Amino acid sequence: MKQINYQGYILSILFIVLIYFFTRSYYSLFTWFLLGLFLLLAFLKEENRLFAWVMISFFVGNLILFYTDKFIEGYQFIPIYRVIINQVLFLIPILSVCYVIKQFNKKISFFFNKRELNNTNKLSYIILILLAVGVTLLLINNSESDLNRILSLITFTLIHASLQETIWRGILLTQLIKITNETSAILFTSIAFAMNTTIFGFSISVALVYLFLGLIFALLTIKYKSILPSIFAHTLILIFFYLNDWLQLPL
Repeated sequence: MKQINYQGYILSILFIVLIYFFTRSYYSLFTWFLLGLFLLLAFLKEENRLFAWVMISFFVGNLILFYTDKFIEGYQFIPIYRVIINQVLFLIPILSVCYVIKQFNKKISFFFNKRELNNTNKLSYIILILLAVGVTLLLINNSESDLNRILSLITFTLIHASLQETIWRGILLTQLIKITNETSAILFTSIAFAMNTTIFGFSISVALVYLFLGLIFALLTIKYKSILPSIFAHTLILIFFYLNDWLQLPL
């Protein structure tokens, strides 16, 4: 019987608490809890210590992202380019976390493993592709849309979905599975994802929607051992949100 990693669960809950303080601008509490995490490092097992450093590098990367974004605000860009640049900056926390994992001589798994597809998996991929084609045709047939707007929308959604799925499902989900278990990791990452996505103070109902989506993306990743289906699904959902005026973009 596998022994429960209590340190792993404590770190997982601490990650959610830090996400909450960080996204709600409770920087004083965030700093104190982060200092507490530094003090815990000496008492953690190696796999738990790795996740603790992953957490620290995640927040450091986001701080660098924040100040880099503020610096870029001083330059005049076309609004949609400004939004896309903001999304590309998410590479900073991704690279920061990857650097820490490599320092521990651990393999970085993005759930990008090659896998034999059975008939059920092939059917699921076909359905996702058909949905993507259907959404694209819907955009093209929309009389209010022009080609530049469509391309800008697809570019934004693909970049956003790819980077978000890489950090949340490709890296953080993988690391949490190692210190807890599959079910707990899915739940913890989905809660943290919902809190992080609603950084601008969306309502509880919106947070619950993102919690549900986080669960779906995580389950897709686990089922297919790849983040590609979740990237696909995430992209389609963003486009759906835009078409229903739930997502505002300067297109």
